[in-house]
Amino acid sequence: MRENDAKETGGSRIRLEDNDAMRFLLNVYEIMEERLPWVPRHPWRMTRIFRLGLQAYLEANKTETFSVAVEKYLVTKTDLRPSSRRECRAVLMRLMREVPEIRERSLREMQTCDCIHLIDRVYKTPHTRDKARRLLSGFFSYAVSQNWCADNPVSRMRGIRKTERELEVLTIEQIKSLLRQAASEEHADCAAAVGIMLWAGVRPEEVARLSWGDIDMEEKVIVLQPRHSKTGGCRHVTISRVLWEWLNRWAPGHAETDSIIPRSWPHKWRALRQAAGLYEWRGDTLRHTFASYHLRHLNNIDRLQLEMGHSNAKLLFTRYLNMSRLSKAAAAEFWDRSLARIGLPPDAGEDKRRNRGK
Repeated sequence: MRENDAKETGGSRIRLEDNDAMRFLLNVYEIMEERLPWVPRHPWRMTRIFRLGLQAYLEANKTETFSVAVEKYLVTKTDLRPSSRRECRAVLMRLMREVPEIRERSLREMQTCDCIHLIDRVYKTPHTRDKARRLLSGFFSYAVSQNWCADNPVSRMRGIRKTERELEVLTIEQIKSLLRQAASEEHADCAAAVGIMLWAGVRPEEVARLSWGDIDMEEKVIVLQPRHSKTGGCRHVTISRVLWEWLNRWAPGHAETDSIIPRSWPHKWRALRQAAGLYEWRGDTLRHTFASYHLRHLNNIDRLQLEMGHSNAKLLFTRYLNMSRLSKAAAAEFWDRSLARIGLPPDAGEDKRRNRGK
């Protein structure tokens, strides 16, 4: 192959001298003799084999840089809820912000050890490292589907062991303080949501998606559609007697399309907690409170699993079975309908309300 026969590749010319060209053809012939001895050595067949090999080579070297792949990946995640998409974006962007050299790294070059090092440099707690691992694994799975890398290096990482600690639950006095504030004129628009989180264990983000049409007071059930639930599944949550009575105080006057939560919910919910003296707060405190009192009073983990929407009971066994600080008397009081009447004047027709709820 002489210089004038060379082809342009990426703006530069590849030149093979006659001896090099002859050696190249001889190598191809020998490889075919060794690997494909039964195939005739026709030039057109050798050319076809070469083209197929070239295509395989290009596919094997197809890739994207980390930053470009992240941009394309996030565009495809339209199936996620906005909050989940924001979380995914935040993790991937933080990895690139705190480890800037990763931006131009080829995905095909990244190994499991690189991913471990990347996560450990950015995230320090077991919980945040495990979340980053799961989100990064989803990103690489997408990269594999686009043939930007051969396999998912994160899939070979072990799950990060997390030590489950005993969850904080509200005491009866704290619950009473919260309910008194919820029943006050200032915070009454938050009352229904508080009751659903407290006595049904519905997650805060799930409550935020509910409307009054999802509350069936006759059948005494809350219907969480896939669009409501964190896991994307549908579940029915029982409305207990105390929750029925509490919701019955706030249901009149609401249309089915009305949201359970008021406008400016995050601000109002925080103001309500602070008014009740609950300054230190974790997002799922009321859900944990519900689960703990439910187990202590009813001792039925299968029923609790269904109510909370868990796919199995493993998490319940590891997190909710240590109830040394929760007495049976407190658990019974939690489910007593008298709690639903907190904040009512003494002459509010309690007997009539009690009979109507039976």
